[in-house]
This record gives sequence, structure tokens and C-alpha cells, in this order.
Amino acid sequence: MAQKSKTTAGGRHRKPSRVHHSYGWLGAGAVTLGIGAALASGSAVAAADSGQSGGSGAGNSTSSTKPAVSATHSRGPARTVSSSTAAVSAGPAKAVVAAAPSSSSVPSSAKTTAAPLSRASHAVLAKPKPTAGATTTSDAAAATDGYGDTSYLPDNQVIVPGAAVKLALQQIADAQQVLQAQTWGTGNVIAGLVSLVPQAILAQSALSLTTWQNSIEGAQTAVANTVNIPIAHELAELSLIGTLLLPSVAGVALDVAALTTPLVGLFGAPAAAAEASALIGQAKQNGQVYAVRLMRTVETTQQIVYLSVNGGPMVPVLLDSGSSGLSILGKYVGQENLGPATGSGSSGYGDDTISVRYYYHTYNTTIDFGGGAVTAPVSVMVVDPGSEAVYDNYGHASAGFVGVLGIGANPGGGTTPNALLPGELKDGIMVYQNILGPFGLVVFGPNPLPSRASVAGASIGNFQVKINDGPSTLVRGNIDSGGVNGNFPASVAGSAADGTGLKPGTRVSVYTADGLTLLYTYTITASNSPTIYDDSTAEASRPNTGNIPFQQGPIYLDYSTPGGLGTTYFDFL
Repeated sequence: MAQKSKTTAGGRHRKPSRVHHSYGWLGAGAVTLGIGAALASGSAVAAADSGQSGGSGAGNSTSSTKPAVSATHSRGPARTVSSSTAAVSAGPAKAVVAAAPSSSSVPSSAKTTAAPLSRASHAVLAKPKPTAGATTTSDAAAATDGYGDTSYLPDNQVIVPGAAVKLALQQIADAQQVLQAQTWGTGNVIAGLVSLVPQAILAQSALSLTTWQNSIEGAQTAVANTVNIPIAHELAELSLIGTLLLPSVAGVALDVAALTTPLVGLFGAPAAAAEASALIGQAKQNGQVYAVRLMRTVETTQQIVYLSVNGGPMVPVLLDSGSSGLSILGKYVGQENLGPATGSGSSGYGDDTISVRYYYHTYNTTIDFGGGAVTAPVSVMVVDPGSEAVYDNYGHASAGFVGVLGIGANPGGGTTPNALLPGELKDGIMVYQNILGPFGLVVFGPNPLPSRASVAGASIGNFQVKINDGPSTLVRGNIDSGGVNGNFPASVAGSAADGTGLKPGTRVSVYTADGLTLLYTYTITASNSPTIYDDSTAEASRPNTGNIPFQQGPIYLDYSTPGGLGTTYFDFL
């Protein structure tokens, strides 16, 4: 199955000025304090960047159990590749590999949808006519070829926000009922007295989760409604921080309940203790709401997080909103009980400017983000030994990462891995880079912050681009954290085009699809221009925001929308 193509552009850029809101002395406190530090235990998981990059073992090159597939997906320009397979030259690394996932891990929609465009397809994008009025439609952008119309959430998964917490609350109530019925209910007074301790603790955990469930929306709304109102805004932020802490309080309470429940068994009610302990363990899993990972920016536009595959070492990977699935060098994958390959194929990075191709095998295994945030088995694309040099030299080694984690719902590649996390962690992911120098946070779970605007699709969707004071152009593009400086068709750039870039001093403004809300704006310098491509001849290039919007504030990818295509939210700072 061909990969959904994605595009980026080359070159490094300086960080543009942020769009500031008057968050005053708290700033990003709701994330850095309320989530990043205080949720280090319980149902919210915090884990630091370990700095480890070592690994052991070698990737298997097991013969495929399924027909090989070939796909190319586009990415930021590469560094020079010294390989007989490919020889290209360019800038920082970007994007993730195409998948040949097993049938158990790929959405049925992805299996039946016609192959999307790729560099190898040599197809030409449809060219709709411009619409009338001040807003035009880019020839390359509004292509009717199904770009971004396939969900890569696992097995067409339907994610219902709050459902996991609701289940956890039911399991807590069931555990309380078991302890009550099988101690006091059977006349075992001593065991009943002992059971009062875990029952009281379980009541506290239920209260914390229920309060979070009932308060989070109001707390976020209060923050949004008090922007630019001193004191009131800071007080609203404090309230939001307190609300965000509640799942952590519930998690700690469940841990304590798990420790005290076995005492009930020592006093004549072993069956009650065992059954209640099992329910508490399930509630602990389902009650996970936020999992926080430290993120580090390298080369201005590349975000690194750490994870472990199949029990292997914690290793750095590129976090990429503009693709789906995990690709990784085989020597960093744990080999114990890995099992046979489930598929194989060839994939590539590139657009109309440059490209590179490599080969991989897929394996179904778990991904561990640390602190209990572990996925169910998911198809991982492990680069074949013979392609490691090509894969590594394409910017990965110099930037310090050994794989690419694609977190998008609809760009394509492989199964979106973090949609298989437990509890509410599967709801989506917030990327908030450069909070303190090069360090930022990734938050798995519901959106912790209020949003100010959204684009349908995560991360491919429709938005308008305006150059200086010219007309707005509706495009269908990728909101791509790993997209370096991005790229736009020449029809969008107009007279501001300067060769393959934009003239320094050009102002780029990006709006929602209806043109009513400004998402972000920035001014072109000598180092942050998107690549401008000829939309009359482009085959693989697509409109791409690049990393620019992620430099201006937190962005949340929501997986819970109908159809599984996701929504991209631009949060308040």
C-alpha cells in the first residue's frame, strides 16, 4: 500500500516571535508546574529525557509474511547520503517511514483506499479552478485525490473522551462493593474493619476523578475568558492547575488502596482482597489521564523524545506530527520475544526536490514512553540492516535520533502508536516546545489547555495562507512539527517568491479554513523561508506549515473526531 505523501522544506530558521497573551507571572504554569512536575505519580505520568541513546542487538531481517509494498513519503531535505541506494543532499531530518503493517494493526480504511500520490507515482495533482472573491484556491492545495482522508488510528478505533475515566470510576465502585459485601456482608467483622481503610481511600480516588471530570471544561473556559484581564487570568490559571492535578491525586490514592487491600485477605477474606485488587489495578490503568514527556529541540526545528521498543533501551526519536507510525533502526529494538516479522516493504523520504529510499520489516510489539505509559502491541517499522546507512545518513545521526515517531491521525505511514495507550492517554497529544530554552513538553491525553482555534484534520487539513496584504488562498496542507520551514506552491507566493523561497521581509499569515481566525503569522528572514515549488509540475510536494506554528505556542492533536481523521487545536499560551 502506498504511503500518504507529506512534504516539508529545507533549511534552518530562527525562531520567530511568539504571539503573546497576558499570562503574566504564571506563563506556562498549567503545563510546566501543574502537569510536568506535579503529575509525576499516580494516574498522570511524568518522565524526564534520560539522555540515553545506546542500544544492543541488531534488527532482524526476517523474510516477509506478506507481499512487500513500496511507498514514498516526502519530508524535509536530507543531508548527503553516502549509499549506493540513494545520493541526495540537503538540511535537517524529517518525517517517518511508510508502513507495511500487518492486517491486525492497519485500519481497514487504509487497506482499501486507493494508493495516494507519492514521488514514485509520477501522477499530477488535480487542478481546481480558483474560487471567486478575495479568497483563492491553490492549484496544488485543494486537490481532490483523497489527501488526508484516511484514518491511521488502529483498526478504525473510535476514541470517546472521558470513557476510560468513567470505566475507572465504575471499577472503583465495584471494588468498594466487593469489599463491603464479602466482609461485613458475610459477618466477618474484623475483615470489615480492616476494609474500611482501602474503601475510604477508594472513595477519595473516585472523588478526585469525578471532580476532574466535572471541572476541567469550566476551568479551561475561565482561562480562555480572562485572557488580557490581569489577576483574574492568573487566578483562573491557578484553578486550572489544581484541576489538572486531580487525576494525579486519584492515581496516588489508587496506589495506596492497592497496598492496603491485601490486608483484608489476611483477616479472613482472601477472595474479596484478590477480586478488589484486580479491580483496583484495572481502575489504575483506565484512570490514567495525562502522561508527560520532556521534549528537546535540536537544530531549531526538530523535537526529540525518548521511548523504548519491545523492552529495549530508552532511545531518542524525532517527534513528527506530519506523519503516522514509528520507524526505528533495528539495533535499538529489544530482541527478546520480538517474534517474527509481520510484513516488509520499501519506503522513502522526499518530495519533488530530493528523495531517498530504504527497506524495512514490520513487527508487532509494545512502545514504552516511561512511567507506565505503554502501548498495546502495535506495528513498528524496523529498518533493514542493509538500509541503515541510508536511513541514518538522511539527517538522523547528526540530529541525534534513531527513529521517527509519527503522531498524526491522517497523514499516513503506519498505525498511530500513541492511540493505543491506556486510559485517556489515547485521546490525543499536545506538543509544547521550547518552554525553557530548548526544552518543552509532550502531553499524552486530553487537551490540558483551552484552545483558541482549530483545523479539521490531524495534521492534514484545510487552512488559508495570506502573503503580505494579498488575497488569502485556501490550501489543503500538513501542519507538520517535523516539517522544518515548510513549503507552499508558487501560486500562493505570488510576487513575493524569490527563486525557491520568499523574499526577506515577507509576512506570512495563516488562518482557519473560513478565514476568520488567525492561527499564526511570521516574517521571512534569511533563514526561515518555506520552499516555494512550481505547482504546475509538482508531483509529490504538498503545502506544509513546517515547524513555524509549533514555535509560537502549544498545539494539540485530537484523535476523537468522527471518522478518525482528527482535529488540530491551537491552544492559548
